[in-house]
Amino acid sequence: MRIKKLLALSESSNEYEAKSAMLKAQELLIKHKLSIREVEDCNDLKINVIENKTNITFTKAKWKGRLAYVIAENFGCYSFFRTNRTHTITFMGRDEDVTVCTIVLEYAIDCINSVIKKLRYEYIKDGYSTKGLENDYALGFIEGLNKAFEKQKEANQEWGLVLVKDKAVIDEYNNKEFKGTINTNTKFEGFRDVYYQGIEDGENFSILDRIAEEEKNLELVVSK
Repeated sequence: MRIKKLLALSESSNEYEAKSAMLKAQELLIKHKLSIREVEDCNDLKINVIENKTNITFTKAKWKGRLAYVIAENFGCYSFFRTNRTHTITFMGRDEDVTVCTIVLEYAIDCINSVIKKLRYEYIKDGYSTKGLENDYALGFIEGLNKAFEKQKEANQEWGLVLVKDKAVIDEYNNKEFKGTINTNTKFEGFRDVYYQGIEDGENFSILDRIAEEEKNLELVVSK
């Protein structure tokens, strides 16, 4: 899958690379869906709805659940949790959408954890407590990332119907029985500067030259 190959090329935990890859993934996925709809009537396509239990789990880090929700909503999927001591993030949707959601979630968490590690080091070095820092940065990042997705959709009005969940996905989700709900609400802990840094990082959606170059390289490899 081209999208998966593109994202796999970037192994850096650099936050800008991760966000660029996320937005590029959405762009490629939309183009893929639009090209299918140009060739065949969407109603005639057989939609393969799947579930994928990711390797991402959490107990106290509720922001991971909120992040999964934002990603799922921007790739036509649902997110929910399988719980057994810890909560495991699971996606439901079209097979290609679920694949991208899983990859994007992993990239986002790598990105967030990378910055949090640096921020904790700086705060501890200066003698400050870091309790709540992870939560506040992550909340800011999620807000900024969601804004970035919205800006990208506003700039591409034709994406609207493509990003809507397919009826088959909605029906499958509505027919699923859930034992309960997980509250992913979390409060701001007071790291205002960290929170705003998270928003800025999340909103930065410039597609790096490296990502564009790797995509071009992929096209050259495929054409050979």
